[in-house]
Amino acid sequence: MELLKLLKNHSRITFEQYLRIFEVSAVFAGVVFAGVQLNHVRLMQSAQLMLSFNEDLNSEKNSKIIYAVEEGLPVFQENGGQFNANDVDKYLSVYELLNNARDAGLITDDMMYNAFSFSLMKTHQNKEIEDYIIQQRMKYGEPLLFDGYERLAKSVELIN
Repeated sequence: MELLKLLKNHSRITFEQYLRIFEVSAVFAGVVFAGVQLNHVRLMQSAQLMLSFNEDLNSEKNSKIIYAVEEGLPVFQENGGQFNANDVDKYLSVYELLNNARDAGLITDDMMYNAFSFSLMKTHQNKEIEDYIIQQRMKYGEPLLFDGYERLAKSVELIN
């Protein structure tokens, strides 16, 4: 009997204890809400970055390079195409930056894949561009030149 009385007395929660429980619950709910909000902000920033990369790739010159690559047309002027090395450097640099943003976790792999995988894969499979990259690496003694672009393309290949 004494034990039951003791348990009854300890089972009573004081007003202060209710307040503490409420405080802890409110803090926990706030942390969860903040986490959800941060995730939404991150996704919005990721989408804005994707739109910016899309705008860069759809610039007048880059969209023409993409068209030539996707249609199997010559790219470089010396091969009958419309573009010089500077044009292709700028085009590949967009993919370099896209890879940097992906590596930093600023964009999701799904967003990158859904938006750019086709043109990226076609570019990576283009012999003219691949030969150009090899040539530039040897010319400048920079074996990692356009490495971000290649890592990005290889990561897309793994998804396919």
